[in-house]
Amino acid sequence: MRADDEKLTVAQDESSQELIIERYLTSRYHLVLVEQRKGDDMWLSMSMKGEPMPSYRITIDTQPLNKDKSGRVLERGIRIQAMTGIHVTDAQRPAVERVINDFNRDKVFAASYVDSDGEVMMDWTLNILEAGLDTSYVYDVLTREDRLWRELYPRVVDAMK
Repeated sequence: MRADDEKLTVAQDESSQELIIERYLTSRYHLVLVEQRKGDDMWLSMSMKGEPMPSYRITIDTQPLNKDKSGRVLERGIRIQAMTGIHVTDAQRPAVERVINDFNRDKVFAASYVDSDGEVMMDWTLNILEAGLDTSYVYDVLTREDRLWRELYPRVVDAMK
């Protein structure tokens, strides 16, 4: 772990780990993140330059994955989701889903899919266990999702024709 990394922990609140991630990504990589809030929940949003694909957005949100009987969080996940902005029609959906399914079988990451609104998505969850997680893993997933989307995008566009 580098000196400027903060370890992510199994926090009981819904925003402290996002704030650590935000500090890390803005100070180390000069990324521009926007804090989003709904009630007690907080998540980070980041615009991504496309080139060659259109610009898209990534969100970073921690969520409880496992709780004990008293409601104490035992395991927390960091969900890193790429919202591509590419929407497929009902007619295009079967061909795009075939391409995405083939891509999922060839790559090691959580998921790419067409959501219920027809948007192509990429989704990756990192687990934070008792030992904690180095913040650098979040940046690693951001760069991997970007590379994977750059690879998948031309296939999706071809399937939409």
